Amino acid sequence: MSFRVYARRVRDRDVPFVRRHRALRDAAGCYHPLGFDGTWAHLRTAGDVRNDEAALLRALEMLEASRAVWLTEMESFANRRRSEKAMHRRTPRQEETRYLHGWRWPGPQAKQAMLSEVDRLWAVHARAPFPDVPSVDKGDLAELDTWLAGCISTYLANKGELDTDRRDILVTNLPELRRHVARLGYPQVHFAGFDSFRRLLKMTELIVNDTAREAWNYSG
Repeated sequence: MSFRVYARRVRDRDVPFVRRHRALRDAAGCYHPLGFDGTWAHLRTAGDVRNDEAALLRALEMLEASRAVWLTEMESFANRRRSEKAMHRRTPRQEETRYLHGWRWPGPQAKQAMLSEVDRLWAVHARAPFPDVPSVDKGDLAELDTWLAGCISTYLANKGELDTDRRDILVTNLPELRRHVARLGYPQVHFAGFDSFRRLLKMTELIVNDTAREAWNYSG
């Protein structure tokens, strides 16, 4: 079923509350800009969505507001691309497509949602030991982890603010981080390494996208 069908079910007082709660989770399964776990964690800031109808409806409104902004962004992007193609600019800017389709929370509460998701992931990452990785890449990965961890911890300590130099470090190292994550995922069998650096990649992309929102002139 579609997002709108699940949203109507969440609001339907003739439906048992447990099914309305399930419908909210299903709606988040259709639209989850932070990933399902991150999106659900943000929605739960609305209150006790499992037992409180007001909290359930607040969470749905948060999800709908974000989705509405995302749809507007995508429509704006599509319209501009049609104009650019008419001028023979066939290839969109890679950094913009990565932003539009990447980890972020469009719309209201963007800073709060993205900061909270980085904090949630960092709590796991900071406690975990350095994972088993291919020996040939271990030095590079350890250095990459150290550089990026310093930037992430600074972003969290500053409540979502990051200086230009540290943001540049994140942006500069993103391509290498993506290559390493791809190599760890296939054909390697270093599952812990893949999970660790995929988590690091998500945090890095969230921070880069959070600090790029105004640059792309999208609302939120």
